[in-house]
Amino acid sequence: MTQTARNYAKALYELNVDAESIKTTEDILEEVKELRESLANPIVSFRVKEKIIDRVFPKGTANFLKVVCRNQKADILLDIFEAYHDAKRKARGVLRANLIYVTAPTKEQEEKIKAFLCKTYHVKSAELSMKEDKSLIGGFILQAENREFDWSLRGRFQSLSQALKH
Repeated sequence: MTQTARNYAKALYELNVDAESIKTTEDILEEVKELRESLANPIVSFRVKEKIIDRVFPKGTANFLKVVCRNQKADILLDIFEAYHDAKRKARGVLRANLIYVTAPTKEQEEKIKAFLCKTYHVKSAELSMKEDKSLIGGFILQAENREFDWSLRGRFQSLSQALKH
């Protein structure tokens, strides 16, 4: 995700647009690829884009979308909305993390991982997205913000291999 997407997301967050408008706009952008492509297409005039936005999107997000299109950044709209949700979570003191595992953690292990994240990142709570990956061989990888904690066997084998090469 780019800094530009984060900047637009911050502006959107500060506009205090109602949640329903945000959700509707996101749903439209995710479901109608052709519309998203039209908004990002530099050949389509801004007037045409304005008309599309006024007809299709909620009033709460229309002006924001027009600014994004005027600045020719419509190609990162989905990233902007992802960054917007990150900003909302951050404001609530919630951290989003990815847990990649071979064997799913027990509830107790999951709670300990969340406690580790809360302590490490100084947040109130943590949300985990979980994904299975048998190629890790064993253990897990935890990704949060710009850090990765690799406690997988594959990662340890790679570290050992690197150490032996040097």
